[in-house]
Amino acid sequence: MVAMPYFLVNLVLDFFSLILFCTTSVALLSRSRLARFWLPAQLRQRRALTLIVTQGLVLAVLAIVAGPVVARLRYAKIFSILLFDALFFIGAMNSVVLAYQFLDARCFLSMSKLRRQLLIALLSAVITCVPLLAAVIAIFGLFIIK
Repeated sequence: MVAMPYFLVNLVLDFFSLILFCTTSVALLSRSRLARFWLPAQLRQRRALTLIVTQGLVLAVLAIVAGPVVARLRYAKIFSILLFDALFFIGAMNSVVLAYQFLDARCFLSMSKLRRQLLIALLSAVITCVPLLAAVIAIFGLFIIK
């Protein structure tokens, strides 16, 4: 077995982390009152347009914040793994919150409040972590050369 090309794996995982972070952040931000407050009344009514505008704002803020940091540390040795690991973790936590909000509105409505919240928290963590783990395993599996 030939050694795994870690550069490609890191590159694909970095893109995956960035996409996960941006989409989950946009989903959480588009549901907030603050995002609706800044949008004109015509855009507030259309969910797709709200998502597109919020996605653009998240990417713009990420580019504005990351640009000066990368320019300042241009000659320093930068480990992007730490940055994208943080983005992946934040995206995973955003996914857990979104799954919790989805399940909270629809499932186990007849149970007591504490049992319901514990069950929904456990289910949202499992529902989120299993696909994320499968995606990471699939990304590593793609680059194993036999």
